[in-house]
Amino acid sequence: MFRATSESYTSLNWNLLTASSSKTLIPLIISSTTTVRPPNMVTTRSKKAEDAQQQEPEKDASQQQPGLRLYRGNCHCGSFIYEAELPEIKSAMECNCSICHKKGYLWVFPTEGSKFDIVKGDKNALSQYTFGAKKLAHKFCPTCATPVMGEFIGGNGRAFNIRTIQGIDVFELEKQPYDGAALGDKYASPEHNGPLPPAIDGSKLYTGSCHCGAVTVAFMSEPLDETNDNETAECNCSICVRNAYRWIYLKKERVVLHATEPANIGRYSFSRHVLNKTFCKICGVCMTNEYNHLSDEERKAIGAVPADGFGERIKAGHPVNLRVLPDVDLKKMKPPVLKDGANKISPPYKNP
Repeated sequence: MFRATSESYTSLNWNLLTASSSKTLIPLIISSTTTVRPPNMVTTRSKKAEDAQQQEPEKDASQQQPGLRLYRGNCHCGSFIYEAELPEIKSAMECNCSICHKKGYLWVFPTEGSKFDIVKGDKNALSQYTFGAKKLAHKFCPTCATPVMGEFIGGNGRAFNIRTIQGIDVFELEKQPYDGAALGDKYASPEHNGPLPPAIDGSKLYTGSCHCGAVTVAFMSEPLDETNDNETAECNCSICVRNAYRWIYLKKERVVLHATEPANIGRYSFSRHVLNKTFCKICGVCMTNEYNHLSDEERKAIGAVPADGFGERIKAGHPVNLRVLPDVDLKKMKPPVLKDGANKISPPYKNP
């Protein structure tokens, strides 16, 4: 794993995989015989050199390397569980490119030949999203939308999303920024072509989208800048950590979630089954938190735990994930409240 120091790294090399449309550049670490420094600056190299470095040697996962720790990770619903040997996780790479920002990735990179085992599930059963040059596959759970890893297509190189790793407090990790958004041509944000919410005096229309544009959202809100005093929040609960939500709480009549093909909207509910976490089934970007219109009998039939009035308290709202908005600089807004859902929401989540 990289560190924000001058220490060098063996068996690791940064390769900037540019999309064929040049909309964005994707950072990916690939095996190499050279020693390089952490990615705190952007370098350029010829395409010939890049292509040469994309050829990877075979990895022997049976040989454990010294200085590595065994970590376990999983998507939220538990359909996919893995174990990986990694350097002790003390920091994470946080890229601001179009896909990394929307998904809230916190990256960690394995060393060459380190162990990677699938405990439950099938890697090929994960949904896979590629774009541009299609050299990096973004793997996410088709049920709960948790973004698990990125894999180099045609080789063994991969990076893990630290948010999926058990026992890591992502809010305490040092974040090493990587300015992927500054590389290549600017990402063209998809437009919202669906219905619009009713205009409200003193409010502004905001639109956002998943990465591929299949699912969009429009809502009315007071200006989302440093003048906004309304609460926004992150939460340390099991689902919010894994899916990297940054919530703004809106009334449902102010929000329109849209897809030209409605089947492209995924909905995930669990435990009380009172809320649906909506996401794009194609690219896996998480969108909103809508009320799940099930009767008590329907919830009981799927094994929901008692809602204890929770549904009635939140049914008038439709929170939106601020990460999907292209024209809002989250750094300029007032810091989000950190909610302690991990300890206040019952029953507590059990890591598989």
